[in-house]
Amino acid sequence: MCTYSVPKQVIVEDKPTGRKGWIEPDLFCIFKGSPFWIEIQRNQYSEQKMQAKINLYEELFFSDEWKSLHWQPEGRSPIFPSVILITPVRYAVSSEHIRIIQVVSIHELMKKYKSSTKQQREAKPIAQSSSSSGVRINLT
Repeated sequence: MCTYSVPKQVIVEDKPTGRKGWIEPDLFCIFKGSPFWIEIQRNQYSEQKMQAKINLYEELFFSDEWKSLHWQPEGRSPIFPSVILITPVRYAVSSEHIRIIQVVSIHELMKKYKSSTKQQREAKPIAQSSSSSGVRINLT
């Protein structure tokens, strides 16, 4: 990550709720202005086990406990972090409520978002919406 930008608010083995059995990502950080929970999976797990992890993130999302975490921006709406799964295996996991990004490495993440940002810039004018109803990731 530091090759691209030094992450802020880095918490290794974050336990945002302090409760055992809830989410325990390998890392939390604010990277290039966006918050992320990062799960590094070097072993292969079942689809059910990975979806169960995502379900725990959704439970946290609906609990609203995340809105008062110390790293939330002051004077702005709280932001639920995107979840990055760094894994050589592509899992069929999904959520309608949180953003899940699956990549093999941070380098792949940066390549993916660099190319998608370039395509977006070429495809549409730079008009920005002031709506806060979307998930925004700032990786450029």
